[in-house]
Amino acid sequence: MNISDQKSLLRKKLFAHRESISKKDWEQKSELVKEVVLKSKEFKKANVIHCFLSMNDKFEVETHSLVKSMLLKGKRVIIPVMNMVSGTLEHSELTSFSELEINKWGVLEPKELKPFDTNKVDLILVPLLGADLNGNRLGYGKGYYDRFLEKVTASSFGLVFDEFILEKIPIESFDRKLSGIISEKGLTYT
Repeated sequence: MNISDQKSLLRKKLFAHRESISKKDWEQKSELVKEVVLKSKEFKKANVIHCFLSMNDKFEVETHSLVKSMLLKGKRVIIPVMNMVSGTLEHSELTSFSELEINKWGVLEPKELKPFDTNKVDLILVPLLGADLNGNRLGYGKGYYDRFLEKVTASSFGLVFDEFILEKIPIESFDRKLSGIISEKGLTYT
């Protein structure tokens, strides 16, 4: 089986596992991940933070309350917006959740894009399905974050529940490594 097929099989397995998480567990673990982020030295020294808006119906680590906390603490928050035509992420500054609306895929995104230079970002918080302690991540298979991460120098940390940190993630040449992993059990540098 080639690497692409291995990743595809692992994605299905991890999606199925994530869907089996109870809402209560998801909420509790997400809150713990948020606390780890907010207490981290990376967060404290960052002025500009790039953070995804979680797809809560897919049980991603919940980031809506995290983003609200960041804004309350005076951080500049940049959110990704998928450009389906170019297969890339666009980046928009967010100052309030009132600036967001649900798109046709059920994902929150800005009503109006406020483009932001990602070279000015200090910290990137990345969504994923699974990760390993070598900084390899398994995303959703479209390469949006790999293309983004290869162009920036900011530290990138994947947000994931501990049970999705695996021994080894199969990788291909275009996969970009993370600086670390943040789970409900803490922050691990890779």
